[in-house]
Order: sequence, then C-alpha cells, then structure tokens
Amino acid sequence: MAGLAAVALVASGTGIANAAESGERAVYAQLVNGKNKCLSIAAGGSTANGVAAIQYTCNGGDEQKWAFTPEGLLNYKSGKCLSVSAGGSTANGAAAIQYTCNGAPEQGWTLYSNGELRNAKSNKCLSIEGGGSDANGAAAIIWDCNRGPEQYWVW
Repeated sequence: MAGLAAVALVASGTGIANAAESGERAVYAQLVNGKNKCLSIAAGGSTANGVAAIQYTCNGGDEQKWAFTPEGLLNYKSGKCLSVSAGGSTANGAAAIQYTCNGAPEQGWTLYSNGELRNAKSNKCLSIEGGGSDANGAAAIIWDCNRGPEQYWVW
C-alpha cells in the first residue's frame, strides 16, 4: 500500500465516539464504481442483517447513500455497516453484506486516492462479482486489488 494516499478512513474498535454522540453529522453520498453503478443494498434496500451489498444503477435511493463514520461505512437507509460475510472472511469472493455496526475489523474500510476501497481485515478491495459484471444486482465482494473498473470507487 506504499504510495497510496488515504482520502477517507473508517476506524474500527472501541473508544471512538460516533457522529451522533460527538454532535457531528455524518455526510452521506453515493459510492460509484468505474462501471458507473452505485453500491446499494439488495432486496429493495432491506434493513435486515446479512443482506447483500450489490451494484445498481444510481437512482438517489436511501439504500445507495453511505457515510464514512468511526463505526464503519454506514448505510443511510438501514443504519448498518458494510461488512464481509462468514464472520469477516478474507477469501477472494467473500460477499459484502450489511450488518449491525460492531467495531469488527471486517467493517473497517479505507478509500484511497486511486479509487481502491480496501477492507481493514483482509486488505482486499471491494469489487463486483463476475470479473466486474455490468449487471444490476451483481454482488459486491472482496477480491485481491487489481485496479479494474469494478474496484474503482468514488464517494
């Protein structure tokens, strides 16, 4: 990761006050990938734990709004954090899901100036299944960083 400038960091762990506790307001925006699709939540923006993060045509919906907070990458609609399935698997292809924010390392994400959105636990990039499918509903996963358009994110 040498030479990469972190433009936004989500800390994980205890002892960090959340935006509401500190009196600050979280800033929500869409995360758009190099395929010009937004990071969204499946099932119409379900608020349940374990629901898959997906890419979808940007439409301004609340399920497509994210904030970098000390707890994690927080979804506006559900109030839950972007996490990694299977207890924070570090395997290529592990699904990105939403889950109640709990400070676990798999809920930490760093957005770098080169567009990589890296997971704190695995140090892998948020990517899209199928080698970067263009399809709406394609699952967000973690994968070795390769600088493909499916791993390029702008917040």
